[in-house]
Amino acid sequence: MTLIQVWGCLLIFVLCPLLGGIPASEWLIQRLPARPRSSWRYGVTFLEMGIEASKGIASVCLARYYFPRDPTWWIIALIALVFGQFWLRKSKQLLGIVAGGMVYSWQIAFLLLLIGGISITLLRERRLGRLGLLILFPLLVGLYTQQSSQVMAAMGLSFVIAWVDEQVPQSPASMGESSGELMTLDQANDAHLFGFFQRDRNIRTLDHSLKVDQVGPLAVVLSQLKADGYNIPPGWVLPPGDDAAPLIQLLNPSASQPLMIRSSAIGANPVGPPPEPVFQITSRRALAQVIRACRSAYSATPSSSHSQDQGVAVMVQVQVKGQYSGLVRSQDLPNSDPATVVIIGGPGPTPSEALMHPQTQQIRVSDVEEAHSQDLQSTRSLPPELVQKITAMARALETYYQGIPQQIEWSDDGATLWILAVNAIQE
Repeated sequence: MTLIQVWGCLLIFVLCPLLGGIPASEWLIQRLPARPRSSWRYGVTFLEMGIEASKGIASVCLARYYFPRDPTWWIIALIALVFGQFWLRKSKQLLGIVAGGMVYSWQIAFLLLLIGGISITLLRERRLGRLGLLILFPLLVGLYTQQSSQVMAAMGLSFVIAWVDEQVPQSPASMGESSGELMTLDQANDAHLFGFFQRDRNIRTLDHSLKVDQVGPLAVVLSQLKADGYNIPPGWVLPPGDDAAPLIQLLNPSASQPLMIRSSAIGANPVGPPPEPVFQITSRRALAQVIRACRSAYSATPSSSHSQDQGVAVMVQVQVKGQYSGLVRSQDLPNSDPATVVIIGGPGPTPSEALMHPQTQQIRVSDVEEAHSQDLQSTRSLPPELVQKITAMARALETYYQGIPQQIEWSDDGATLWILAVNAIQE
């Protein structure tokens, strides 16, 4: 080994972990406007993906510069990148590894992606499919290169990825403030994957373009807001008559990451107020029971006999683990005061629990900056910074709906203010 290669080893073991630990994509999201339009939001997503991919490409290119004839070091550079992501960011982002693998050998990477897409579609379980790819990777390296050193390095990379996957929790309470996205169930990410590979299953999510006559107004509103960059928990929608079994099999709620359910009637004016949401669904059995109960309750109402096209849509969402929750009205219509935002909230993981909490208070704010007034600072129910965020959100949503006053259910997990439901206020 030459002196230059010794320096190359040092750079690989120092720069690649640092490169993996740099939260460049998080910094990018943190410095963007709070509510970008959908076209800009998709551009940000691709830019974020490009940043993560460039880390893997840069790591392999660094190793190729110092070891142009020894691809073993190219794989070692990716191992160093994975360790950096884990130790400095507690992340298991694999996009950089995939991009670096393309530079290492596009043939092996192409086969892995092809086989991975087919196997995940057939197994319908991302975790098993990923494990199969980690086992397949060293085998393909051995068949393609027939070099034991590269096979050993490939086995090391697979082992490190599998180990990091076990160490990083699947469902933390929330992500950092810079992320703006809720960490969901492992199966929550699968929903988008199966939505691409298994169109025949017709599992609709809030990331899709939805129609009111199919899923009801609430899901359509949340889908539109999510597309425009607002913080909406991930969700899935079952139109009337759709088989719930594929969705139930896809999701796997637990005590550490529960789900919530809402239902809405379609094509009719239901009698009485809309059904209350059901929170804290922690098992597939409970999920199936609540979906069945929502549909049975609607079929028992008189409105369900008006038309054969009517039914009830069921929306399943990841439940936010809120520190504070409640309601906010963008105008005080009962007192004819359109300039005042009325916030009702307090400590609690869900709006229903927060509204029953002893510390729940009603706070009236006429201006966003008023959240830092002495009166509001003396309240114990909501921090002034949160009052300011809620007020700004209510004003923004009223503007979004052309000045129509809105009532919003919200929950704040300490990092992100989430929108759970939005309805126009009836005068």
